Amino acid sequence: MPYCQSCGKEVEEGDAFCPHCGAPVTPTKAEPVTFRRGYRDERKACFGPEGSGTGLWGAISGGVFIIGLAVLWYYDFWWPGILFLVALMAVIGGIVSYTRR
Repeated sequence: MPYCQSCGKEVEEGDAFCPHCGAPVTPTKAEPVTFRRGYRDERKACFGPEGSGTGLWGAISGGVFIIGLAVLWYYDFWWPGILFLVALMAVIGGIVSYTRR
């Protein structure tokens, strides 16, 4: 049985008005679930456009960082090397941000 949209009480099939409150009875149909306005724009700003390959860039930058740490450990070149690695990661991050636009 359908229910009244105003008072929530049961209404007979085919009634045009609710017998309890007098509100017009309209057939209800399921509305599709939609995202709130601006959700896609916010998601794009945070994560880049869909299919932008962020996982690939993360793997590349992580690999560069791990290999860089191994080279620094092998050559015992810590402080200047760490600064170089941080600068290199910033450059990679800038390239990734630029390619997402």
